[in-house]
Amino acid sequence: MQAFIKEIRKYAMIKEPDEAVLNRLISKIVVGEVTKVDGKKHQKVRIVYDFVGEIPEMAE
Repeated sequence: MQAFIKEIRKYAMIKEPDEAVLNRLISKIVVGEVTKVDGKKHQKVRIVYDFVGEIPEMAE
């Protein structure tokens, strides 16, 4: 976790991350299939970060 915090501080003021920043901080993005609930489309997206994996508070 300390390594992640140290690394993320470098990017704290970035307003729009570029490809290099995303590649440095994120190890993978998992996009689930689209489902319909009450006529509305839903799709789960999970982000797995380098250093810390998936952050539980952000995961559903």
